[in-house]
Amino acid sequence: MKQDGFKARLKAGQPQIGSYVTFPSPEVVELFAHAGMDYVIIDLQHSSPDWQTLAHMIRAADAGGTAPLVRVHTRDPDILLKVLEMGAEGINLPCVKDAGEVRAALDAIHYAPLGYRSACGHTRAGRYNSRRSDFPEHVKRQQGRVTLWCAVEDPESLARVGEIAALRPGPDVIGVGRGDLSAALGFHGQVNHPEVIAAAERVIAQVAQLSEGKTSSSTMIERTEDIAPWLARGCRLFTYAADAILLMEAARRAVEKFRGAANGPRR
Repeated sequence: MKQDGFKARLKAGQPQIGSYVTFPSPEVVELFAHAGMDYVIIDLQHSSPDWQTLAHMIRAADAGGTAPLVRVHTRDPDILLKVLEMGAEGINLPCVKDAGEVRAALDAIHYAPLGYRSACGHTRAGRYNSRRSDFPEHVKRQQGRVTLWCAVEDPESLARVGEIAALRPGPDVIGVGRGDLSAALGFHGQVNHPEVIAAAERVIAQVAQLSEGKTSSSTMIERTEDIAPWLARGCRLFTYAADAILLMEAARRAVEKFRGAANGPRR
């Protein structure tokens, strides 16, 4: 496992690109790693790999050199802990509502004195180490590795971004879920509607100011043309579509090209 990967790059302000993985497939994770993705977000909100498959997906990310993050919709601290003990480099928490919810998640994923994570060193995250004398080093590695990435996705949670960004310690990333936000504002599917973009811009500015640069901003993009504009707005994390989206787009393009060629003029 990398000790200075995703979180270290965040702290350095380095732009990173990743993608959602919705298929319960270690091979998809491995493919994205070989493509050079900085991270993958294994989605447990909209898909349902079993625990053993999830463990293999995290292993595939580690082997390929990409950071394994896991999107977990539940706030159950036992589930957050289980995901981290499998070796996940961070938790992606969607639909965050307020600072209290984020504080509880931070408590669950960090060891004391930062939080209340249960102490166990003989897990995959702890390298299956049974020697208690080595546990302090494990804690140090985890505190320097584990991240919390929060998504605000409705007008009510956007109004509380300031209190979330001001937490100490706070989340490592705050991003606007423009898909859900556009729906909440009545612009279903219009993730680039001016009101949605304006809301995201306000969040980016608040995060930069109130976190004193300690929290990064993120966005999801479905076109590479969107990278430069969001970089200029202050984003440093770019989640490029998802495995299903990328596969469907490639398949549609091939079918369209085929239909055009097959039904075109014949000599």
